[in-house]
Amino acid sequence: MIRLLSILLGAGAVAAIIAWIADRQGELVFTLDSYEVHMSAPVAIGLAVLFTIVVIVLARLITTLITSPGSIGAWFNARRLRRGNDALSRGLIAVASGDVLEARHHSDRARGILGSHPLALLLHAQTAALDGDGNAQRHAYRAMLAHEDTELLGLRGLFSLAARENQHDQALVLASRAHALKPRAPWAAEAMFDLRAGRGEWAEARAVLEAAANAKLLDKDVVRRRRAVLLTAEALDADRHGKSDKAMELAENALALAPGLAPAAVLAARRLAAAGKTWRAQGVVEACWAQSPHPDLAEVYASIKPDESYEQRAKRLAGLAHLNRDHFESRVLEAEEAVQLKNWSEARRLLAPVAHESASARVCALMAEIEEGENADATAAHVWLSRAARASRDAEWRCSSCGATQAEWWPVCHACGSFDRLTWFAAVTPGADAQEVRAPLVPVRAWPQRHSTPDAVKPPKNRAGLVTLPRPPDDPGPGGVDF
Repeated sequence: MIRLLSILLGAGAVAAIIAWIADRQGELVFTLDSYEVHMSAPVAIGLAVLFTIVVIVLARLITTLITSPGSIGAWFNARRLRRGNDALSRGLIAVASGDVLEARHHSDRARGILGSHPLALLLHAQTAALDGDGNAQRHAYRAMLAHEDTELLGLRGLFSLAARENQHDQALVLASRAHALKPRAPWAAEAMFDLRAGRGEWAEARAVLEAAANAKLLDKDVVRRRRAVLLTAEALDADRHGKSDKAMELAENALALAPGLAPAAVLAARRLAAAGKTWRAQGVVEACWAQSPHPDLAEVYASIKPDESYEQRAKRLAGLAHLNRDHFESRVLEAEEAVQLKNWSEARRLLAPVAHESASARVCALMAEIEEGENADATAAHVWLSRAARASRDAEWRCSSCGATQAEWWPVCHACGSFDRLTWFAAVTPGADAQEVRAPLVPVRAWPQRHSTPDAVKPPKNRAGLVTLPRPPDDPGPGGVDF
């Protein structure tokens, strides 16, 4: 209705204008050479209007002829992009659904339509990854390096391939390039840190850590912990190379960040005791034991005063155990000292909660000594020793990432290369969960490669007042029960 009314109003307006022109009086006369032209005013006005319309139509026609090639090309480009985007969408859906054949078909179609378009390269790389074609992946990621928008993505893809193939040098180069391209990329900073730490390049790893901290890529507590672990690693290297003063300085700096970091505590306590600073050495061990008890801490604590009597040492070690008396290691340490003092009833009371069916080898050995010393019961002692030969280890270093175990602590797991993932996994009383001590405790020498295996570790020397049971072989033979 409104449209019809608009048409009627427009027609009325045109009719009114024509009527107005027709009512105009006057004559237009102009001379051209020997000719003289006369026309009325309405005819002149009509000719002027017609001439204007013709000029407008001609101008529009000329403009269309000039711009038509570009318009036609734009139309074809838009059509090509629509087809390419359709291929990309279908290809990405196929990749997400795990359909290799469909993904490969649409990937080839997208590359044929869009050429080296970044998304076409990404679809090609994902399809190759789904198909397990490493060469095609590498080709796609390298092509991405030519585009500013996808350069970082290409670097990450190539880094993943290099890391998967254990090409650590190449992976480090790619991670360094990505870190320089975009310092705030978390994966690049983390990769740089892991690779530097895995190669034992502690100072370089600390520089990467500080850059990540300045860019606020890591939590403050994580940064603090990693600083402490790296300083401890540097201290162990310095101590291994005979730089005692530097080792002690680095260890004390690590303890200032993490008092429960026992490799630093053990190293610092030994150096302080050697320098005659026994009180400071004891304080370092006590602060660490309060957070994460471990037998090696007790060993260092016992050796700080080598000239004291058994009674004095037992009293001092019992005081150390009381700093964290509910922990398994504290209970066993106190029981060991009670055994050395021949306080059998106290030792039995301390071990009763942990002397169950799954008692560890160390607990079984202590119970055997208690039976022999208190009751002179050789049969009961033999039973406990038989159980000790079959018992599980008291505790072990276990990687929380891959589950691998190793005899000594190291900042990097030698099985999977994870940084600071070794935890001390110790047994506890029945009904309780296993205790994991985050603080690394045993100092060792540096390993040159992240996947290298350390040499055989010599068993620690026994200290006065502590029981050390030799481990049975994996297959002790027919008489293994009597080992």
